[in-house]
Amino acid sequence: MQIPTPQDKLAEFDARLSRIEGIVEQLAERMNGLAQGQRDLSNLVEQNRRESRTDFRWLVGIQITTLLTLGTLILFKLG
Repeated sequence: MQIPTPQDKLAEFDARLSRIEGIVEQLAERMNGLAQGQRDLSNLVEQNRRESRTDFRWLVGIQITTLLTLGTLILFKLG
């Protein structure tokens, strides 16, 4: 069995460090991808909220118009 020299240990350490740096870089890329996905999802949800508010306003307007029309018809029938 051969005793590892300091150069061998340094080369092994350098290889391990390079591998760890590669893993850290991949994790950073994944985190950036997740952050971008979260921003996109947040924008989509906000856009959906705006559309829902607009749709709700239309629905309320139609209901008020219908109630006024029915109320007017009922008043004219009773009168």
